[in-house]
Amino acid sequence: MIVELVLIPVEDEEPRHTLLFEMPSVPLAGDCLMISRIGQSGSAEFIVSRTCWTLDYPEAESTHHAGESIVGTTSSVTVECEFVAGPYSSEEHKSVAMSGAA
Repeated sequence: MIVELVLIPVEDEEPRHTLLFEMPSVPLAGDCLMISRIGQSGSAEFIVSRTCWTLDYPEAESTHHAGESIVGTTSSVTVECEFVAGPYSSEEHKSVAMSGAA
């Protein structure tokens, strides 16, 4: 499943980054996500604040057969995350996360 992470550094501030990830499931509010990059020292850590689902539902057919169900689809999943400083965070990430804590 493709999940879009929206990274929000400070409360009420516009999102700074969005990243797409292939994930086995959708992270839940309160989950900690740790993102590491090849060649970068440390990681970036985030706490999931909420999940937004975009769903598509087909228009109701004028006729349908008994026992037949119409099923909608998931168009996208967006997970909003807040910056946090963790024990393995990079110095750059810590400075952004700590600026929101003041």
